[in-house]
Amino acid sequence: MQINLNTIELILLCLILTGCSKAKIQESESIPPKIYNITQAPTTTPTQSQTLKNTKTTYNGTYEAKMNNPSLGKTQPLHLKLQEDKKFIAYPNHEPNNKTRGNWKVEGDFLICTGTTEQTKQIMTLKIDSISMELISISQKINGKKTEMFLKQFIPKGAKNITFLRKPNS
Repeated sequence: MQINLNTIELILLCLILTGCSKAKIQESESIPPKIYNITQAPTTTPTQSQTLKNTKTTYNGTYEAKMNNPSLGKTQPLHLKLQEDKKFIAYPNHEPNNKTRGNWKVEGDFLICTGTTEQTKQIMTLKIDSISMELISISQKINGKKTEMFLKQFIPKGAKNITFLRKPNS
């Protein structure tokens, strides 16, 4: 059998290339891979609610919210005054002589104002989000029966909710 010189060169070239590729594989297997452990704490900024929860909030002051008066068919102010002694006064603009007077407290995420109306002697409870000052619910107790008022009827047209805003210089 006669082997051509070109065939021998081709076989040698294949052996050399195969040997080189195995050597590189073995070489790369013997060197452990470089692992970079970079740990960085996530950078977060506190949200408004986290900031307010972490600081002592002073609620004392006079607030006003816009509310719809279904019987008059117009928007009017709803007044709320929170006093340092944990007393409050609240009334809609059309009933300045039937103010609700009572006590307020912070309970979890809510500001709870419970009091009695001056003329009709109803026990009223306002539940307000302590961060956003959004009115969450109004309930009344007449003759021992507590009922939740349908809040949507009081939300002005175009508004999403009823929110108390602190009046300047209060």
